[in-house]
Amino acid sequence: MTIRIDMNSEIGPLQTVVVHTPGQEIENMTPETAAEVLYDDILNLNLAGSEHRQLKGVLSTVARTVELRDLLTGVLGQERIRQTLVKALCDLYDCPELIDELQAMAPEALSSRLIEGTPKKPISLEKYLDPSRYAIPPLPNTFFTRDATMCLNRRVIIGSMAYKARVAEALLLKAVFKYHPDIDSEGFYFDGTDNKDAELTIEGGDLLVIREDLVVIGYSERTSVSGIDRIMRAIASQGPVRNFVVVEIPKTRATIHLDMIFTMVDRDKCVVFPPLITGRQRCRAFHCRFENGAQATISEYDGVLEALSALGLDLKPINCGGDDDFNQEREQWASGANFFAFGPGQIIGYGHNQYTVAALDQAGFDVVSAVDIIAGSKRLASDGPVVVTMDGAELSRGGGGCRCMTMPLARGAV
Repeated sequence: MTIRIDMNSEIGPLQTVVVHTPGQEIENMTPETAAEVLYDDILNLNLAGSEHRQLKGVLSTVARTVELRDLLTGVLGQERIRQTLVKALCDLYDCPELIDELQAMAPEALSSRLIEGTPKKPISLEKYLDPSRYAIPPLPNTFFTRDATMCLNRRVIIGSMAYKARVAEALLLKAVFKYHPDIDSEGFYFDGTDNKDAELTIEGGDLLVIREDLVVIGYSERTSVSGIDRIMRAIASQGPVRNFVVVEIPKTRATIHLDMIFTMVDRDKCVVFPPLITGRQRCRAFHCRFENGAQATISEYDGVLEALSALGLDLKPINCGGDDDFNQEREQWASGANFFAFGPGQIIGYGHNQYTVAALDQAGFDVVSAVDIIAGSKRLASDGPVVVTMDGAELSRGGGGCRCMTMPLARGAV
């Protein structure tokens, strides 16, 4: 069945989304290796898997929900693609001794091996003494499907990742979106795996598709200004988008991406972390307008809401953590501003961010449990705003929320 790429908003009715249910790669981390893969701690697979099944269960009631592992298996059956991908990964981690073994594996087994980790072969003293068990390390960030790939209108962007720990994800996703026989797109705007400039980075948590002609991009710890310039020129030269709002956010662990402090939840509403979006220290924003060629006309605004208002989009902010700054700080750290919309005014997020959920309730959102939706005791109404709350105490320790864990490929018109 054809998987069409068609993305023109953050909130249009969800048609197709890619997720990755956490697997053995989570348990293949140790406290010593956690920092290498950008984790503050190690996760429990049983807890994380149970929570993620709530996300997938809810989304499966409204849209086609596709597992990344299945897509990867679908391309590894092509011998040339399998050979190219295996060589690229072995080159990345300097383990050519594994090429023959990996290329001989069946597609499904190889898919698991590439995600869960490939044990090393101690063929030299250096490799024997290396404390790592793995030549190609596990990819525990894979369930954050948002970051290594972005879809915009009918094209795809492969991330240029800020850290080596996530480059392998980008290589896997490049293979999927370039070669999967069921993917229907108009090609790539940009392929970050071909980028040789270490200063040029772009990740999906920093790219929000607001409408057909407008994209918001975070200038963050993970997305550089040179990466933003490159991607804006690439998009403007080929697609319908001519307007970009760039938001300069602090380069800190709590705000690695823009979607950790700002997400769209309805046609006229967003969830925000107030200190950086509406407060006195809010992040400045820049409207970059492309008419012809690679040159932009740039205007500066006090914040992203002011810039969007100047472009005809007036948004009502709903506070992550409610009105108390102490609760705002705590819940933003626990991905309280990171919601995923599966339709206008229909969103899913972590229920443990109770003050954020209360603020959404006060803003008119009906609050429904993911468990009740999956069990069938509650149904999602076709109209009226609703927030589905899911368990996520374990998943949020990985550093992301529901938007981070979803890669929408197609949405309907808003």
